[in-house]
Amino acid sequence: MFSAGDRFYDFSLRVLMGFVTLVLLGCIGFLAFRWLQPPAATDPGIPLVHVEVKPPAAPAAAPPAPEPKAEVLLAPGKIFRCELKGRVTFSDQPCPAGATQSTVDAKSR
Repeated sequence: MFSAGDRFYDFSLRVLMGFVTLVLLGCIGFLAFRWLQPPAATDPGIPLVHVEVKPPAAPAAAPPAPEPKAEVLLAPGKIFRCELKGRVTFSDQPCPAGATQSTVDAKSR
């Protein structure tokens, strides 16, 4: 009716079920023991020393600001027409060296 393989399979399942049951009961017992155990003594047996907290370090001094570059302040409404290598550009800044410069009246635009 049953072969030897079926009996071995059935026996291994019973052993595995017994092992799992023992582990489960052990975990429940351990958790119950930890829950019901009286609290541990607060005296650790080692003298505790209070350590003062250091104040935060002073922030590092900010590096000195670089000196401002020389700026060319232009009159508002002044437009420059620059021609360099046949290319014409309009700008509110003077033309670079080597370019032909002429001033355009901004109010006429």
